Amino acid sequence: MRPPGFKTRLWLGHVAVLAAMLAVAAFGADWALRRLVLGQIIDDAILALAESEAAALQSDPSATIHVHEAAPGGPPSFVRLDKFVQVIDLDGKVVARSATLGTVRLPASPTLLARLRDGETVFVTVTDVGEEPVRMVAVPVSVGPGRYGVQVGMSLDDAYAVLRVGRWLVLSISVVMLAGIGLTGALLARKALGPIDAIVTRARRIGESNLAERLPHPGTRDEIARLVETLNDMLGRLDRSFDAQRRFTADASHELRSPLSRLRAEVEVTLRRSRTAGEYEETLRSCLDEVERLQSLTEELLELARIDAREEPEPSEAVPVDNLVEAAVAAVASEAESRGVAVEVVAAPALLVHAAPVAAKVALANVLHNAVKFSPAGGLVTTVVTAQGDEAIVTISDSGPGVAIEEVPRIFERFYRGHASRMSETAGVGLGLAIARALVERQGGRIAVAPAGEQGATFSIHLRRA
Repeated sequence: MRPPGFKTRLWLGHVAVLAAMLAVAAFGADWALRRLVLGQIIDDAILALAESEAAALQSDPSATIHVHEAAPGGPPSFVRLDKFVQVIDLDGKVVARSATLGTVRLPASPTLLARLRDGETVFVTVTDVGEEPVRMVAVPVSVGPGRYGVQVGMSLDDAYAVLRVGRWLVLSISVVMLAGIGLTGALLARKALGPIDAIVTRARRIGESNLAERLPHPGTRDEIARLVETLNDMLGRLDRSFDAQRRFTADASHELRSPLSRLRAEVEVTLRRSRTAGEYEETLRSCLDEVERLQSLTEELLELARIDAREEPEPSEAVPVDNLVEAAVAAVASEAESRGVAVEVVAAPALLVHAAPVAAKVALANVLHNAVKFSPAGGLVTTVVTAQGDEAIVTISDSGPGVAIEEVPRIFERFYRGHASRMSETAGVGLGLAIARALVERQGGRIAVAPAGEQGATFSIHLRRA
């Protein structure tokens, strides 16, 4: 059996809370109505008549004890119309009673008589008077030398009928409200969560092959709209990531296929006929160059794979930035010397950066290697370290052809080789700057390049100060 969905659970929770609130309200209304009918209307009415009767008895102590009925031929007494009046002495003997009692007497228990002797006014509900329950009050009164009790009773049948009607009314209203609000809640939940069903339906159709599709926007500015916008942004990032992965795979395949094709062609050509030892040596040296290029490409691909997988990240620490610059310059010194390019380091201030030493050195060395590679013989590569806010900025400038402004957005892409690299046939596969950016960003820094100017390209590496 499938568990109820979110829409159903939301509706059930809404109805349950509403039912609990209506139940509390119904019990409160019943309590208030009962208190009003029994406590105020009936009790106040019979107490008022009892006190009025007691006052009438005390006003004429010499008269015979009797109940003051409505005078014959006079106007009706609505106060006494539905009430029973009885006067007893404190031994329980009936002294007088109203005509409405007929042959029945109001009960006077020993407990009630004892409380009357103590001067208390007593309210009780009795069920042994006729066929209906009676609410009764007994008030002590002194008439001359005698002490009596005035009892006034009133049938509760009408009051209980009012309470029953009130309960049915409250119950009916509660049921109608629960049904109405429950139905309205179901419709509102369906309307409010309807866009989510559309989102789920569309999301199930989106796969790796159609990441360019987007979830339908509800056209509002509420939470669901923000959710859709966030998910669409995530799909956009996934689309770009998959696209970059596909380009990376295609570029890597191309870069691997080219040297392998050259290797195969040279070996096949060499094996077509017998050759001299010198020719075989020349072929082997050419094959060795291709193998070294393949090895370099493979190592760079493995480095990128490790960076992407974040395997065994080197812990960051506070390290002097001048140590990183010196280590990077030392790594490219041999190549710079062979190319006749001078590498100059402007005296760096004593700055500490928060970085992984080896990763930061590799990133700087890659940028320096790129600057040396594109600088002509007799050129100059300059490294300057400055501080700006909470960052240490390493600026590397070369005297090469620079980077065209249209190439700036793609210069750090994997396997991207700019116009200058393609025209000069400079060795490389376009991974050095991509690795540098990945390593710098892994340290919480960033790398940027300025478009070509009179002094070639200028790269700036921003690292967090410790």
